Amino acid sequence: MRVLHLNNSGFGHVIPSLGVVEELVRRGHEVTYVTAAGPVAKVEATGATVLPYESRLPGIDLSEYNTADETAALTGIYLTESEEILKAVDKHYEGVPDVISYDLTVYHAARVLGRQWDVPLAQCLPVFASNEHFSLLEKMVEKMGRADLTHPELQSFFRRLTALLADRGQADTDLEDFIGRTEDLNLVYFPRAFQFAGDTFDDRFVFVGPGLAADPTTWTPPADDKPLLFVSLGTCVNRRAGFFRACVAAFRDQPWNVVMAVHEGVDRAELGPIPSNVEVHGWLPNLDVLAHTTVFLSHAGLGSVMGALSREVPLVVVPSSPEDWVNARRVAELGLGKVIRDELPPPARLRAAVLEVDRDKRTRERVARMRADIEASGGGAAGADALEAYASKRGR
Repeated sequence: MRVLHLNNSGFGHVIPSLGVVEELVRRGHEVTYVTAAGPVAKVEATGATVLPYESRLPGIDLSEYNTADETAALTGIYLTESEEILKAVDKHYEGVPDVISYDLTVYHAARVLGRQWDVPLAQCLPVFASNEHFSLLEKMVEKMGRADLTHPELQSFFRRLTALLADRGQADTDLEDFIGRTEDLNLVYFPRAFQFAGDTFDDRFVFVGPGLAADPTTWTPPADDKPLLFVSLGTCVNRRAGFFRACVAAFRDQPWNVVMAVHEGVDRAELGPIPSNVEVHGWLPNLDVLAHTTVFLSHAGLGSVMGALSREVPLVVVPSSPEDWVNARRVAELGLGKVIRDELPPPARLRAAVLEVDRDKRTRERVARMRADIEASGGGAAGADALEAYASKRGR
């Protein structure tokens, strides 16, 4: 089976897909993965063939897109990603795949190619799935407000998408269906138990759990047996030196080890003197660190949340984006950790939240049950099974 997987260049979108990709390669399938920039090495480690494209995302701070006006601009940003993906595929991909799997952010490219080649499409969701009972967009609107369809950014998006379809010989496409339809297969990268209204999703949605592929990065845990706090705001929301300084201050004199992943968004000099019980890193292999973690302090990105729960680690989350707030709400509803509603909490509040979660046996019991749900979802093997069956059913 030939699989063409389309994704943007964001770690939070690429990493959840790697477990399925790794399993497909292990089974002998030919997987070509379109992505760019930082995640390329991680995709290559699965054995898939990387087809790079010119991504604009590395130069964009997505953590700044939080209001309705700002979020409206994302429609054009992701359309640009799809346009660049199409250029790369047109130039470098030979033949026709048996199935196209794609991240929901680049659906434009996938649906153009799916019609062009008449091949089945499978959407991949590293975020909450939506149906008539639950809408991720509507939950985000509660936090950020709603942009009217006459908004200049949305009007520009509709014009550009219409032009793209015309250029590809698909001018007769119904835009409402093109944008809003549900694919016959949707791989969701977390267990059904974590999904809002999970029981209302039909068999087009396969909840495979997070893709826990191996990470080539290495990390050595502290030699002592003190509890460990892992701090990460992900790869998008990381330009917050004040937050990391507060974490250092909160645990400077505490009997804890603190491991922080600040990525490229923070100059370590901004953090001030670093005590001996605190490690500051750029990039870390999250799953390796989480295997030794007592509590995870996170921005509530869904990939980060799933990584923690897969390693049975309770959460303290400090959400900032509208999507993160939806994730944090679910963490709170399911009793998997504590939500701090201040984006820059004082050190004392951070420390109190971490210690409270650490002591809460009921939280740890609920986290253990969610880990069991993750393991029962099947991971990469379940995703590969679904894609194989889907392609076979469609005569591929």
